[in-house]
Amino acid sequence: MYEEFAQVYDELMKEIDYSKWSEYLQRLFLNAPREIKSILEFGCGTGTITCKLAQKGFTMTAVDLSEAMLTIADEKADGLGLKNIQFYLGDMSNFQIDQTYDAVISCCDSVNYLPNLEALQSFLVCSHDSLKSEGLLLFDVNTISKYKNTIKDNTYIYDLDDVFCIWENQPDLIKKEMHFNLTFFSKNSDETYNRYEETQTQHMYSIEDINRCLTNIGFHKIKYFDFGTYMPGSNDGERIQIVAEKK
Repeated sequence: MYEEFAQVYDELMKEIDYSKWSEYLQRLFLNAPREIKSILEFGCGTGTITCKLAQKGFTMTAVDLSEAMLTIADEKADGLGLKNIQFYLGDMSNFQIDQTYDAVISCCDSVNYLPNLEALQSFLVCSHDSLKSEGLLLFDVNTISKYKNTIKDNTYIYDLDDVFCIWENQPDLIKKEMHFNLTFFSKNSDETYNRYEETQTQHMYSIEDINRCLTNIGFHKIKYFDFGTYMPGSNDGERIQIVAEKK
């Protein structure tokens, strides 16, 4: 996943306000019962949020399944002169490290890429094991409503300076899956283009699914926010921010 797409990911996602996103996370940290200094991030991608938080003084450990994404993330951190980040190649549903953290985060609907409830549960177990007592777990998900009513079976065309991309959505509401079929053309320095094709799949999880897994593992003080706010989140929204505390 993302091996070729990593090269154009930042260009396609440049409309996302990552500064605002990282500031939102930082505000959520203020409600933690312990001071948040060290953070483990799952699904860091090209490391934009990782670097934003590192610039705020947090010690970051960032994990991603894509080596290509991590290469870009490492170059980004090096270019910013950041020494408080460690990157690891790994799977968020079975990652183990001999260290615990004040917070575990996963952003940009990375959790929706987990293929089933067992993988979701495994991710939450990894997160729980990686947290200090009273540490916080924070992650966001796209809602089933967003997949049904907003993403749907739309097709998008991105015609950017060095990238042309056709993004086709293919929902399977019976299996609660959304397939993204991507065809993109990346411009070379000699004005020729490379063509790549990639299919990604996201999975739909309800608040009830997530809450059952969190409580089974032992998280408490679980909160569901409408993303970007402190208002209660619901399955009828578009993105939910989950915050849970380890006892």
